[in-house]
Amino acid sequence: MNRLVEFFKLDSVFGRNESKDRQNIDPELEQQYSEAFQNLKQDDLPPEEQGDISNAQTEQYAQQTEEQKQTLDSLAFTYKNLTIFLIQGDDVLLRNYLTLEEAMKQKVITLHETGNVGELSVDNTSSDYVFIMAGDIVKGGRQDRTISEDIVLSPGSKKVSLKSFCVEQGRWGNRRSESAANFSSSEYMLANRKLKIAAREERRQDKIWEEVENYQCGAGGQLDDDVRSHISPSSLQLTLENDKVKESIAKYVKALQPAFEGKKDVLGFTFFINGKISTVETFGNASLFGKLQKKLLESAALEAFEQYDESLRFDIPTFSVLQTFMEMAENGKETVRQTSTFMIEYTKKTGSSILLRSVNTDAGKAALHTSIYSTEDLLTGRDNNNSGFQYGGRQRNINRMRL
Repeated sequence: MNRLVEFFKLDSVFGRNESKDRQNIDPELEQQYSEAFQNLKQDDLPPEEQGDISNAQTEQYAQQTEEQKQTLDSLAFTYKNLTIFLIQGDDVLLRNYLTLEEAMKQKVITLHETGNVGELSVDNTSSDYVFIMAGDIVKGGRQDRTISEDIVLSPGSKKVSLKSFCVEQGRWGNRRSESAANFSSSEYMLANRKLKIAAREERRQDKIWEEVENYQCGAGGQLDDDVRSHISPSSLQLTLENDKVKESIAKYVKALQPAFEGKKDVLGFTFFINGKISTVETFGNASLFGKLQKKLLESAALEAFEQYDESLRFDIPTFSVLQTFMEMAENGKETVRQTSTFMIEYTKKTGSSILLRSVNTDAGKAALHTSIYSTEDLLTGRDNNNSGFQYGGRQRNINRMRL
């Protein structure tokens, strides 16, 4: 056993928890996919996964031998306080996608300012499908923004609405030579799970501003320097472009990037910070994940860098911890909403996790993108002040080991 099989069969998308909270979704589309799920036969699954469809993955986890678990444990890669597990498996979506970053570099999409903080407009002039990932940051316009929902742009689509939040306060015009009408690039994403939860699940602008300030404070504390740009002190984008921040993140990426090299079946990864699980990210095919892998790893590194404390000690996480976390997350209370014409978002919440799963309905029945965020320790950690430099207030009783 050298892979985690998760999130990608039909049962990963429909019907595990028969919640009555399905809202804001096209009833005909929901009926179509519900019928498809009900008609799934046992022999549609590989022999080792036949049985109760609703528990195919979790039962497979439960039946793993200790030897198999130890093999998976050996696939953990650690640098400083960041540990990653690769998630490997077969593609379940055949569609090829450009990423937002790719499409903007190729100048085949244009993101327009609308004058509304919560909404942008985008044109796709290419013949490709473009995947825009929730948490992507776009630079420029009247304010830098983050995209709050996964969305897929069809070839040639025009004036598609994008839900967004501001990751910069105060500015409402062009910044130096940048255009106030359009956005120029998308090289970064939100820097930690607090920001991602605020944008994707809580959908609160005030919380996002608060977490941007908190991140700048923590990163400044790590470097004993102000990481805010004098051009626009509130801009998360410009903080992530800070040379000292980039240098710190590059060390994590250089150490962990070899874990992905030479592997063509990687669908995602999960990461632990200071010995505690933070986030799971998985995608419907390895090609899409491969295009997003560096951006996702950099985001994980940004979170780990801001939380680094040399005095902490922790044990290297094991597969069993990850297994239990994912099983519990799948059992959360489910709500469903249709976010755009061919996109459905499933949310599952427990007392210790938030799962967000998007399905590109005209591409197939499997999940396009799944994120699971741990919420267990989000109320703990350091206190912040307004100086941008407070550091060292974390108190956690864990053991740490370096590799």
